[in-house]
Amino acid sequence: MSDVVAVHATRPNRRAVAAQPRYSLYRDDLRQDFAQACGYCGDQDERADPSTFHIDHFAPRKKFPHLAADYSNLVYACRFCNISKSDHWIGTDPSVPNDGAQGFIDPCSDEYAQNLRRDAGGRVVSDSPLGQYVIGRLRLHLIRHELLWRARRARNLRNEVNDLINEFEARGKPPHDYAPLLARFRDLTQSIEDYELRAISR
Repeated sequence: MSDVVAVHATRPNRRAVAAQPRYSLYRDDLRQDFAQACGYCGDQDERADPSTFHIDHFAPRKKFPHLAADYSNLVYACRFCNISKSDHWIGTDPSVPNDGAQGFIDPCSDEYAQNLRRDAGGRVVSDSPLGQYVIGRLRLHLIRHELLWRARRARNLRNEVNDLINEFEARGKPPHDYAPLLARFRDLTQSIEDYELRAISR
């Protein structure tokens, strides 16, 4: 199981926050509590305009309008997951999100990590009927979720490589035979990241 990792790089956790009259006023709090990432797929908003991330009503406000501004019912979500989830709900009780086989799971709950995970390649997978339902309904099988996870792993590796290069330079140690290769990897991944950021800003 060592090759299995959580869907989220940082598990989302809703704090107790001051009540607001409109759910839109919670955006900054939600972004912080969900670690700048979608509560459902874990995609981070660093490669997207945060304004394209939505505030999802876990129990749909169309069916349960009294929960529209209830912070405990809100999820910071990418547009892909929010649009896929839409107003779907399996029953008439907002406190019952699933029946054990169908429905949704609050991403801040232990149940989410128990039913959903990533395989070694970054694909969101599940062994449970409920987890498989969530994957299908939210389209967590989309290749974009895999690729974005791999891109984050590559950036983290690039940062480790850069730290290693800096450490050798600071100690005045002669470079290893693979040092030029590490430097090339660092520079290439940095140039790709710079290109992504320029493309996003246009």
